[in-house]
Amino acid sequence: MANVCRGMTKRIERRAFLAACAAVSASAALGNGIAYGQQAGFVSANVQLDSAASSRRVLAEFMGLSFEASLIPGGAFFNGGNRALIAYVRGLGSRGILQFGGANLDSTAYTSDDLTKLAQFAAAVNWRVVLGLSMSAPVFGVADQAAKASQALGEQLLAFELGNAADQSFKDYGTFLAAFRSRVASVSANDPAASYAGPGTAAHPDWATRFAQDERPQLVLLTQQYNHTGGEASLRLGVRDLGKTATTVDLPYRIEQIVSERNSVANALWAIDFAFELAGSGADGANFHDDGDAAAEQGALYQALQLFKESVNTLLVTAKVQTAHNNFAAYAVEREDRTRLVTLLNRDSNVGATVNLNAGRAPRNPRVRRLTGLSMDTTQMNVVDWQPADPSAFELPPASAALISL
Repeated sequence: MANVCRGMTKRIERRAFLAACAAVSASAALGNGIAYGQQAGFVSANVQLDSAASSRRVLAEFMGLSFEASLIPGGAFFNGGNRALIAYVRGLGSRGILQFGGANLDSTAYTSDDLTKLAQFAAAVNWRVVLGLSMSAPVFGVADQAAKASQALGEQLLAFELGNAADQSFKDYGTFLAAFRSRVASVSANDPAASYAGPGTAAHPDWATRFAQDERPQLVLLTQQYNHTGGEASLRLGVRDLGKTATTVDLPYRIEQIVSERNSVANALWAIDFAFELAGSGADGANFHDDGDAAAEQGALYQALQLFKESVNTLLVTAKVQTAHNNFAAYAVEREDRTRLVTLLNRDSNVGATVNLNAGRAPRNPRVRRLTGLSMDTTQMNVVDWQPADPSAFELPPASAALISL
């Protein structure tokens, strides 16, 4: 994601990327076809939307970013005058959740000035905050920081989260729970209205079930971290089960610190797919990790999240897909004005898709916005802004996404 925190830039495969941009732009002027897509094989895909939207909502605060808590001290990054970072966050939506944690959380402390500046930043972007607190620093100091955070942030503070990746810091759940309760007692003595999120484990979503049952009265949010490596099948299954736990105890849940190994087109398209999967499973939001050392606004992941943000504060619509294309996916939502938005994903390196999209009712002024990568491995995506579209014969090239408004 964008290195608006550190102002670093990365080398782009400039010549190849600009060539792809030119090809896409030229072909867009001719219609739905993408020039280099002609070189790939195309497989047909039929997408049928239900005529009525479901009752499941993609919440207005679904969008989220996770930052290292160690970026707060000093106030250089998170303050009301950091226009670049404010614009960066607001570029992902007018509402969302900022979560602060990370590997250095236990050695991070906040001053009153740090927290005042963080509050100014949160107010400027209109995103609420989940603030991490140390699980190893002297407890009275942490309790004092919590009280100052509550005073500075006010309603912008959603919850405190104690520690980072508890399952990697404590030998078992019982040890973690005892430490959590001891720390909560001290924090809440200073700040009786304090609310908490957790457990934010790295690899044990089953802890969330036990934690929700044991600590329900003071929890406002269940959390689970997610490291996307391509080999996290068991973690993904566990995350899918969080919805059942959350429903049982009547708590919202978010997946936080969602990390991909590199900011490539492949991982950007995965991020869109994962965000829709979470929304469909009942998650209240997804926080993608920003370590201050990834891409500028043209980076693949940021562009992908900008595409997804159009689908927040909507109702999900069932999309039935028939295709032999193994890496094609379609998701649909409906806005309050009954506009339907359909996101099409092609996570294949070589095979395109020719899509016949039935909107479930008569489309009105169909348009498309595209994200197209030179390959699945590149770190850049070309954006082709809104163009007229024919839903009945729509080409989606390899390594690309499309948002169709109907």
